Amino acid sequence: MTNNDLIKIEGMTPPDYKLRPGDYLKKGWELFKQNALMFIGFSVVALIVLLSLNAWSGMGQLLSYIIGPPIWAGFLIVAMKMLLGQPIEVNDFTLGFKFILPLVLYSVVSSIFITVGLIFLIIPGLYLAVGYIFTTWLIVDRRLDFWPAMELSRKTVHKRWFEVFGFFLILVLINLAGMLFFLVGLMITVPWTLCSLTVAYKDIFGIQSSSFEGKL
Repeated sequence: MTNNDLIKIEGMTPPDYKLRPGDYLKKGWELFKQNALMFIGFSVVALIVLLSLNAWSGMGQLLSYIIGPPIWAGFLIVAMKMLLGQPIEVNDFTLGFKFILPLVLYSVVSSIFITVGLIFLIIPGLYLAVGYIFTTWLIVDRRLDFWPAMELSRKTVHKRWFEVFGFFLILVLINLAGMLFFLVGLMITVPWTLCSLTVAYKDIFGIQSSSFEGKL
C-alpha cells in the first residue's frame, strides 16, 4: 500500500509514515543541484523584492506579506515537478500566485495562532509552528483550502511531532549557517531546505502527478 492509498483527503485521515531526515536532506541536495542556477537566481530575485518591500514601511510591508507566501510556494511547485520528472521553466516559479488567496489566508491565520500560542507558555505556539509545516504543499498540490490543509498537516505531524521537530530544527540550523556568509549562503540553503521538505512531503503524502502536468 502506497502513501497515496493511505491518505484520504475527504475524511481528513492523516497517513502513516516513518521520517527519514538524512534521506530527505540528501535527496533535497541532489534535487537542488539539478537546477542550482535557476534556484539561486530566483532566490536572489525573491529576497531582493521582499527585502525592498519590507524597507518601505506601511504599504510595502503589507505587499510583502501578501506576495511572500506565493513566491515561496513557487519553489515547492518547481521541486514537485522535478520529483515527478516534468520539464521545468523559469515561469514555474510564479505558479504559486494561482493559489494566492488560500496561501495568504493560511499565512494570516497561522501567524495569529502561533503568536497567541507563543504568548501562552510558548509550547502551544511551537507545536503549531511545526504542525503546520506541510500546509503550503497541501494547498498547491491537493488543492485544499487553507483550513483543511492546516488541519491535515497538523494531524499528520502530530503522530511524530518530536521527530518532525528535530528535522525542522536541522533545517533552521542550516539556514542560520547560511546567514553567516553575509546572507549569500541563504541563496543555497533556502532552496536546499525547501527541496528537502518537498522530498519529505512526497514521502509522507505522495504527490498527485496530474496536479503538475503542463501549466497550472
